[in-house]
Amino acid sequence: MQAPPLRFLRNKRFDSTEMTRPAPRAVVLAIIYTFGLPQSKKEKTPPTLHWNPPQVDAPIPALSAVPPCSLSNVLQQAGKSAEELVSHLQNFIAREQIRYQQTDRQGLPELSLAAQFEYLVDFGSQSNPLQVHETRTIRGPTNARNLSAILDKGLSVLALIFHPGLQGDYEMRCEGSAQWNNQPAWVVHFSQMKGKRPRTITMETPAEIYPRLLTATEIRPLSIKGRAWIAVDSGQVLHLETNLKEGILAIDLREMAISVDYGAAKSSSQNLEVWLPQFAIAYTDYADRRMIIEHTFSDFQLFSVKTREVIQSPKEN
Repeated sequence: MQAPPLRFLRNKRFDSTEMTRPAPRAVVLAIIYTFGLPQSKKEKTPPTLHWNPPQVDAPIPALSAVPPCSLSNVLQQAGKSAEELVSHLQNFIAREQIRYQQTDRQGLPELSLAAQFEYLVDFGSQSNPLQVHETRTIRGPTNARNLSAILDKGLSVLALIFHPGLQGDYEMRCEGSAQWNNQPAWVVHFSQMKGKRPRTITMETPAEIYPRLLTATEIRPLSIKGRAWIAVDSGQVLHLETNLKEGILAIDLREMAISVDYGAAKSSSQNLEVWLPQFAIAYTDYADRRMIIEHTFSDFQLFSVKTREVIQSPKEN
C-alpha cells in the first residue's frame, strides 16, 4: 500500500469580512538543512551478502555489571529519545540503497536485486508510533521495479520499541554495560510479553483457507525478542537486534532476524544534531528460501518549516 504524502503545513482560516483593516497573510518558509553521517573518503564496494543473522541470546564479550544499571532510568531516557525519533523521522528525506538476495536453503542463488530510492517516513497527524508509512521513489534506471513487492517495511524505526507507548508490550531487563563503536552503552534485553498481542512486527502470508485463493493473504503478528545497545549519556539507541521468539511451522517460517544501526547526523550549515537510522539488514528463512534485505541510508535532508505573518494593506476597489 502506497504511503500518504507528508503533510508539513496546516492552513489558517481568516475572516474575509474584515476588510477595514490590513489583512494578514501567512508566509511559509521551508528550510532544508543538509545532514551527513561520518563516511570514509573513498566509497568501498559493498561486501557480498552472507547469511549471518544475529543471535540475541548469545553471550556478549566484555559485558560488565559495573556500574550498576537502573532499568527504570534507562527506559525513561530511551523513551524520550524514541519520541524525538518520531519527530525527526517524519521531517527528513534520505537516499536509500537497497540490496536484496534470495537463495534456497542450501545457499544456491535464486535472485539478486539492487536499487536506490528517495526515502520518506510519515507517522500521520497524530505521530502514532504504530502507524509508520514509508514512501520510496526510485532513483534512476533500474531493473528492480518489482523490488517494492518483496520489501520489508519499517525496519528503520525498530528503536520505537522503547517508545513509552510500546515499552509495556515487552519484558525488559538490563544485562549490564558494554561498548558499541567505542561508546559506553547499556545492554537491554527485551522479549514479547506473554498474553499481549504483538504489535511491532507483522508478516503478510498466503491465507490458510479452503479452497485456497491465490490472491488471498493474511497478516500475522510475530512475537520477537532482542537486544539494544543504549547510549549511557543520551539514551539514544545505538544498535538493535531481534529474533523470533519461535518459528511458525504452519507456514514454514524458521527465522526472521533484524539488525539496525543508528548514528548522529550533523548539519553542515546549522548547529543541529539528530539521531537517524544508518543501516538495517533483515534475514528471513521462509518457505524453502533464505532472503536478505539490506538498507543503507545517506544524504539526509531535514525540513524545517516556519510560518510568519506579513501585514498587507487591503486592495482598493
